[in-house]
Amino acid sequence: MRVGLVCRNEIREELINRLKPYGIEIYREADLYMVEEGLHSGFLPCIVFDPNDLNRLGEILKPFAPTSATSKIIGSHNEEFYVIDHEQVLYFEAVDSAVLCHTAKEVYRLKEKLYQLEERLPNERFIKVNRSFIVNIDSVAKIIPWFNRRLLLKFVHSKKEVEVSKSFVGPFKEFLGMR
Repeated sequence: MRVGLVCRNEIREELINRLKPYGIEIYREADLYMVEEGLHSGFLPCIVFDPNDLNRLGEILKPFAPTSATSKIIGSHNEEFYVIDHEQVLYFEAVDSAVLCHTAKEVYRLKEKLYQLEERLPNERFIKVNRSFIVNIDSVAKIIPWFNRRLLLKFVHSKKEVEVSKSFVGPFKEFLGMR
């Protein structure tokens, strides 16, 4: 479930930090809004909260917290497990029966399937660009028109590249507002 937040700027950062342990990420367009008391007109459905009782808001939101979703990815490298922040991820790649998480410095093996990752990743940051790749758009440095109406993505702080296949170019451009 996508959760939005409408509140004064003075308490926004504190609220976001309080929601992190629940695995709740904030989106601009959401299924449910958390709205500070007095600002709730026009936001439906919403949970109206009292800014003087932020602990109560956490209790209310606990049932909405995704059970499997987290802002972290667990991957293995050299027989050790690592916790990987979304911000570190360049892209995910399905190779044979494995899913690999590519960062600027390492490649980690994940236990999840690509479709499982796609379901739980924030869809304003991650997008599938062909059958085998999901990219973190925040890590893309360049988008280069490529042969046969495809696109080539180059990443920040890396020489790695991923190709956007023809059938994914339209949705990709729409995702970025390039149409």
